[in-house]
Formats: sequence, C-alpha cells, structure tokens
Amino acid sequence: MRKGKFIVIEGTDGSGKATQTNLLAQALRNMGRKVQTIAFPQYGQKSAGAVEAYLNGVYGTPKEVGTYRAAIFYAVDRAAARRQIISWLRKGDVVIADRYLASNWAYGGALLSSVARRRYWKWDRELEFGLFKIPKPDRTIVLAVPPRIAQKLILQKRRRGYLGRKKRDAHESDVRYQAKVLQTYRQLARLNRHMRVVECVERARLLSKQEVHQKVLTSLGGMV
Repeated sequence: MRKGKFIVIEGTDGSGKATQTNLLAQALRNMGRKVQTIAFPQYGQKSAGAVEAYLNGVYGTPKEVGTYRAAIFYAVDRAAARRQIISWLRKGDVVIADRYLASNWAYGGALLSSVARRRYWKWDRELEFGLFKIPKPDRTIVLAVPPRIAQKLILQKRRRGYLGRKKRDAHESDVRYQAKVLQTYRQLARLNRHMRVVECVERARLLSKQEVHQKVLTSLGGMV
C-alpha cells in the first residue's frame, strides 16, 4: 500500500527545476520528512540512451521524429525507474521528481493541433499508467518562466555530458517551440487537478530562487 507522497517539478527548459527540486527536498528534510529525489531523463543510464540521441538530433528534428516516437523514448526511461519509486513510496518517503510524465504531454502536445493533442494525451496515459504502470503523482508543480528569459538561464548552465560541446539541445534551441510548450503546460494545469502553475516572473522581474521556493511550498497546500 502506498504511504508516501509523489511530487513532480515541471516547466520549460531553463525554468529552475533542479534548483527548486533541491530547495524543496531540503525544506522537507528540515521538517523531519524522509525525501528521495530523481531526475528525468536519467542521463547516463542505459534507459535514457535513446533520449540522449534524440536530443542531440541523431534521429532528426523533434518535428521529424514526431510526437509518438519521441514519447516512447521518454516512457521507457520512466518505466525503468518504476520499481524504485514505488519502493520509496511504500516506505512512506516523499519522492520529488525533476520532470515526469507531464513533460511528454507538454513537449509532445505543443507540436499538435488541439484535437490531435487530446488524442495523444489519452494514448500516452494508457501507455505509461496502463501498460508500464508507472506511479501517478500526487502533485505536479509547473514553473512558468517566459522562454526568452529561460534562454538566458540555459546558457548559464554547466556543460552537460550528453550534449558534448553544444550548450543547448534540440528542444532548448527553439524559442517559439518553448513558448508553445509553456502554453501547453498551462492548458494541462487547467485540465488536471493535481497540477499547479507557479509564476516565476512578476511585473517583468524574475523572482529569486527563494521567492519561487516559497510559492512552491504554498502550492503543496500542506499535503506533506
């Protein structure tokens, strides 16, 4: 029987997901909770090999690869972590994931029309929750940062091994695509009760890490 809580931090590239995952984990540990963190894709693991190749353009552009094929790459990586996440939850731990299923829905859905998008979401839900039986999140928090601001933050990231000498992957390099992704995240939050959007920019000012963190804590609504 599931005892723990499963929280997911989502958002466009450069929105500060890793930072907020770490801040939330530390805050909950200070409250006496046992916390486990995990990040998707699991770069460096065999399960993420196809994802790394895709983001490096090995299979073509995101549009050339297509929503459904790309979704399978990511789904396999999440399925590989299924037993570990379930084990933590059964022990009563709080599990915080940097990205999860909503990333598929937002990044894939951004490439589709409204009707095709809903059909895709239904297909992906059945694939991952039905076939792969990955655990469902209790809360998904979406960090909203305008793409042009996020682009500057991406360039400040440390070099990532899966990219070689490149600074940005196939998704990160397309500002207009990132804008569509953020719009799709907002649509998802309206349609799914477990999702909350945290605005990281107010009056054209990017909020500090701690200000965003306080919003993240508020969005949990005392659930942990």
